[in-house]
Amino acid sequence: MSIEKEPDATFAYVWGDKELEFHTCKTCGNTTHWAPVDPEGDRMAVNTRLVPAEDVKDIRVRHFDGADTWRFVD
Repeated sequence: MSIEKEPDATFAYVWGDKELEFHTCKTCGNTTHWAPVDPEGDRMAVNTRLVPAEDVKDIRVRHFDGADTWRFVD
């Protein structure tokens, strides 16, 4: 699967520790994904609630404590 968009389809904002860019669709207002500000960073996420269920039904879900420990809890 691949996700394609126009180069300026989202806008990014940075907050908190200033290590992640949160990308939001300019058309619908949904946060589509987040990625590291530093291109060498290793954290990223895609909002799979925007993807048809049949396309993501077999993906392993990992639970992550982003509020306190920044560790996986599964």
